[in-house]
Amino acid sequence: MLTRTNRRVLLLLIVLVLALTAQALAEQMTVYTANDGAKVYDAEGQVLGTLPANTKLTLTGVKGKVCRVEHGGKTAYMLKEDLAQAAELETPAPAATPTHAPSRTVTAYVARDGAKVYDADGDAIGALNLNDSVTVTAVNGSACAVSVSGRTGYMKKADLSADPVAKATATPEPAATATPEPFESTTAYVNADGAKVYSAKGGTLGTLGANTAVTVTAAKGNVCRVSANGHIGYMKKSDLSASPVAVVPTATPQPTATPTPVNATAYAAEDDVKVYSAGGSVLGTLELNDAVTVTAVKGNICQVTAGGRTGYVSLSELSEKKTVAAPTATPAPTGGSTVTPAKGTAKEMDWWTSDIQTIFARGVVAQITDVETGLSWRERRNGGTNHADCQPLTAADTAAMKKAYGGTWSWNRRAVFVTINGVNYAASINGMPHGSGSITDNNFNGHHCIHFTNSRTHGSNKVCPLHQAAIKKAASTTL
Repeated sequence: MLTRTNRRVLLLLIVLVLALTAQALAEQMTVYTANDGAKVYDAEGQVLGTLPANTKLTLTGVKGKVCRVEHGGKTAYMLKEDLAQAAELETPAPAATPTHAPSRTVTAYVARDGAKVYDADGDAIGALNLNDSVTVTAVNGSACAVSVSGRTGYMKKADLSADPVAKATATPEPAATATPEPFESTTAYVNADGAKVYSAKGGTLGTLGANTAVTVTAAKGNVCRVSANGHIGYMKKSDLSASPVAVVPTATPQPTATPTPVNATAYAAEDDVKVYSAGGSVLGTLELNDAVTVTAVKGNICQVTAGGRTGYVSLSELSEKKTVAAPTATPAPTGGSTVTPAKGTAKEMDWWTSDIQTIFARGVVAQITDVETGLSWRERRNGGTNHADCQPLTAADTAAMKKAYGGTWSWNRRAVFVTINGVNYAASINGMPHGSGSITDNNFNGHHCIHFTNSRTHGSNKVCPLHQAAIKKAASTTL
């Protein structure tokens, strides 16, 4: 066993080696005395004095268990066990054998994610998550000796709690989830207008509208990390849905003081046109050509009456005239392809998450090829939000489309290729002229619908399984 004199000589030798080798840190670090009465030595191992706990020092070199420090412009030496690094360095430097042992071991809980566990020399050997349980076997100042899964280490007392810590749920805490648990990325949709997007520190970056598509790249608790338009942020899981949500009138549609038109008859332009109450709830649906009386109009909302009941309908879902089949007595050309039919296979494109709405933007002319008959014609997209509202470009194109339908317009869904800039896309059409259209000399009274993967009807705001089946057929066909 070393005598006090021998220990002093050993300390002196270590200090001299440190001084001679000038083993400096790559960067000077701020440290603090870990307890009251910490001794300060000169280069010869003589005690210069003592310092109280939490005295701030600058660490300039380390050799074994001896540290070279600066304090008040003077250089001195201290034992490593008497120092603790700054809080941001997370090194509690616990004593190798804490002296204040509790009368019995106690269970404690980790008070934050990523709390570090150290060895007796103060080196980090691992980290624990919020509310992981540990057994505290001894305590010395701000350091605790702990046992976890049969292994012994040291932790900061500030990183432990006597009871499990409740997780906050009222407000997302993205800062606490900067590294959320990874999982396979998936597409989600904002389920209400004004959903907030947060930064990693919890600040609001902005808001998103209903049915905005985002890519969820990670999730933890009620917080999701999302990517949208190349930007990364965090959102409440409760503000996201796995699929687009139905959009109903967001404000009570109040008629204007002098509404126009007044007491005019209109007709449902397609099947499943929803009729809403003043509060936005669905009262019922109208089928194609059901008649209503329009009593007021404001923006895109019409106040209507039918069967003695009053409700509200989107203006775009009504027509001034009944939807009828195009005249057949004197059709223009008798049919046949107006362009060379598409060949090869077609890509399946999601209406909400792919670029198809940009590729097939309003005003774009596309080539349509019917999968079963091979007939092909041209169409222009004029509108539509849940799907594309389109018209054959000319009377000849109308004739080709009608021939694909066997000479009679119908609501039947047909699998088609939509070709734009030489690329084929899998789609589905119905063959009933309805509503309005901007091309008036094509023998097609109104427009018809072209659906892509996951697009929805305008009336019911639902994905139509018949259209989706036709799209799958097109995607699996080689022409």
